[in-house]
Amino acid sequence: MNIENSSEKIGLRPLLIYAQGQTGLNLCATLSAMHLLYFYSDRRGLSPALAGLAFFIALVLDALTDPLVGNISDSARFKSGRRRPFFLTAVPMGVCYYLLLSPPELTRGLFAWFLAFYFLQLTCRKFYETAYGALMPELTLDYDERTRLSTYRQLCGTAGDISGALLPFGAAWIFARGLDFQITGAVCAAVVAGGALFAFFNLRERPGFAERERFNLRESMKSALANRPFIILMLATTLAIMAINIPTVLIRFLAKYWVHDENAAARWLIAYFAGSMVSYPFWFRITVRFEKKPAYVVAMVCNAMCSLAFMLIAPRNTILLMLLMAFSGFSAIGIWVTQMSAAADVIEWDEERTGRRQEGAYGGLTSMAIKIATAVAMVLVGPVMGWIGYRPGMPELPHAAAENLRALFALAPAAIYLLSAIVFARYPITRDGHRAMRERLAARGLESGAQKSAAL
Repeated sequence: MNIENSSEKIGLRPLLIYAQGQTGLNLCATLSAMHLLYFYSDRRGLSPALAGLAFFIALVLDALTDPLVGNISDSARFKSGRRRPFFLTAVPMGVCYYLLLSPPELTRGLFAWFLAFYFLQLTCRKFYETAYGALMPELTLDYDERTRLSTYRQLCGTAGDISGALLPFGAAWIFARGLDFQITGAVCAAVVAGGALFAFFNLRERPGFAERERFNLRESMKSALANRPFIILMLATTLAIMAINIPTVLIRFLAKYWVHDENAAARWLIAYFAGSMVSYPFWFRITVRFEKKPAYVVAMVCNAMCSLAFMLIAPRNTILLMLLMAFSGFSAIGIWVTQMSAAADVIEWDEERTGRRQEGAYGGLTSMAIKIATAVAMVLVGPVMGWIGYRPGMPELPHAAAENLRALFALAPAAIYLLSAIVFARYPITRDGHRAMRERLAARGLESGAQKSAAL
């Protein structure tokens, strides 16, 4: 592809090869967010406060090196490319993830096992995910084509989300209760490693980008933190992640202790993902027609409304709960279609001002912000569950405690969603602005090429 062409189209084959890598990443992430706290507390007896602390320590320690890994991805030079070799770290990630879900029978050492293997799989994931995300802006420079690519990528991610949410339920139905999470871990390891290897052997990179001048870490951070569209996008994404993680980690507890039917969580998730799957054409069209900023704001407001609606429904209203879950899934996709596409656009904003492309640095900073947001959500949810009266493995909660659990599930995310919408309302990049920016970059590239030819 000509790197100065602002209307590039991606063939279906490379688009699908790239997008399928998101399936394994989302599979592992959703399973961790939705089931890991439940597995280690309700199944293995670790207090939710200690489990939340393990999440917090591992995520914060791992997040601190994300900008460094992003800079390494930007600066790396291998014969096979600067991004794709890091895809191979998905293999040790899969091994660590399997061990995380297959702890031996421990008492005092359970916290250490959880912390160690959760941290190790995060570290391996970081190298793969940073390089994977940084490759996306290089695949196309076109504003709307990036929305198409992000839509397919998120569609594959949703397939991973569905699998991560429902796989433990299916494994528990097919296998013995003690084997369900172990089997789940093996499946996750195979999918994430297989998807990464498939992308590694079948994708190609733009050689021109790798030949450009490199930034050191300090320069990369200074440049990224001066990028106003990126800061707005990162803050909005961080808030959205916090809002999403609270109900995600609580959904199995809400089904068991508020509805008194643990299997209700599986039915809710089926409705949620059914809503997600049918929403893609809508969010793609609204994002292309009305721009990314209004689409994102609408999605956040819809998510906030869904969260608040949980306070108006009784546990016995099964149909209303299913419909609400379906609409929640429909609304959630709007966040990620716009966020992934906008994350590619902020690269050109930086390139115009610095003359360099730093996809890895931006990916590293975004990853760090997401992990810190997740860590904060987890370290707060665990103690709050203890405060309302939850104890690992207890048969039921008092009515007041169950209602407090519902309030935590609904009200906190709603407030954070609205705050995220307010932040993103200041996002400055539009379609026309991005097109003009690409034209200026193209003109600069032609001028630079002419100067080099004249010098020769």
